[in-house]
Amino acid sequence: MTANPPQLIEAFLYRSPSPIRLHQPSPACYHIVYLPDTRELLLWNGSGLLDSSIETDTALLHTKLSFLPNHIRTLETQTNGMDILLPFEVLGYARMELDDEAVSECEDAMKRIDRFYREPDWVLFNRLVMAFFDLLIIVYAQCEPSMKAANYSVSEKARNARKVTAYLENAFSESVTLESLERELHLSKQYMSKIFRETTGMTIFDYLYRRRIHEAKKRFQASPCSSITDICLQVGFHSVSHFSRLFKTHVGVSPEKYRKSLPSSTMHPEESKQRQIGDH
Repeated sequence: MTANPPQLIEAFLYRSPSPIRLHQPSPACYHIVYLPDTRELLLWNGSGLLDSSIETDTALLHTKLSFLPNHIRTLETQTNGMDILLPFEVLGYARMELDDEAVSECEDAMKRIDRFYREPDWVLFNRLVMAFFDLLIIVYAQCEPSMKAANYSVSEKARNARKVTAYLENAFSESVTLESLERELHLSKQYMSKIFRETTGMTIFDYLYRRRIHEAKKRFQASPCSSITDICLQVGFHSVSHFSRLFKTHVGVSPEKYRKSLPSSTMHPEESKQRQIGDH
């Protein structure tokens, strides 16, 4: 194998003594948070209401893992007939206290994830997959009583909102309109707009633009020599000015400033040399 392993986890913070931020890195992410001091485990599917006591300015020792469900589904989510993403889809948000055994298992899985996270080696990547799936199964086991009480069911509104989300995840770099969504998903655009906002707290196009900006940041990091125009077109925008305006709104700086803020070590040597010359 010569290609690098695919990205499995969008963001991972291990035992970070900082405020918890769950609305990052992408609106499409599912999140797992472990609070060792209170022995609590939290999960959130990125939509709907979130406990107001979670995202505060108070620093809390925590481990946070954020991932895109599509990345998990491309590997394998059925484990002996068990859908390991079901807790996120049935419960949406859950907060639970762990017993001694679950604490030990959870901490062990997260320690292994920290060890193998971002390793470019395929053997270590597969060990990361095993550790991550182990954590997801632990989450499933902890959530099973609550899911059973909900009859393992997802409401029609939530199910249709996730159909929209799944479509946007696969087609965010394409030309997306309400008419194209209506045609592809066989749902009226008025209904889609209503349930999506009620479920996620944002409009369909707010979600789409956030997803595109998130992808643009990843592409700048992976290929900082690419031009602003190239990245703009790759992630689905047709206007550089529109892209730049939204990028600054969501990131806080323009695409050019963001690109220049990236470490020179990630750039092509000639690009890095030119930047250094330009800085003098």
